[in-house]
Amino acid sequence: STIARERSLSPASVKIIRVLLDISFIWSSCSKHPVTRSQVLPSLVNGGLDDPRDLPNFFYQHLERDVRDLTQLTGRNFEEVVFFLHLIVKSLMETAGELCSSPTELTQRELREQWEREFDKKFIQPILSSLHTDVQRQMNQVLSEKRIANNPILRIVYEREEPD
Repeated sequence: STIARERSLSPASVKIIRVLLDISFIWSSCSKHPVTRSQVLPSLVNGGLDDPRDLPNFFYQHLERDVRDLTQLTGRNFEEVVFFLHLIVKSLMETAGELCSSPTELTQRELREQWEREFDKKFIQPILSSLHTDVQRQMNQVLSEKRIANNPILRIVYEREEPD
């Protein structure tokens, strides 16, 4: 993708950053803060949106597309993609503030690109590099919980045998 080449990141890394942005835009567009809803977020939309009340749906459509693209880029199914996005957010929460920049620092393209590379190296690449083993290990851990083992519907969904 052109965007990935422009940013010197892998296409998967670019999509992961976009998914995280989509999520933050959805959350912000549901905000009660009048400046965010009426001025900041609509400025991110290049035409085609007349009513700020349509912002959550607009950003949700982008989120769906970006997650679908991410499943294709990684060769993983939807649940696995959501799971490794969860692992990235968990890592972010555990190390909150380590890559914080002031908004004025991110107005310059070079500084944004540097921030993206650092973010990719710290949060995305460790998850992507161990994607198969981490996702399988973590999913097995979740699936071994009693609430799933004892729930017949969840056993069918996750294709698990009857509990011993």
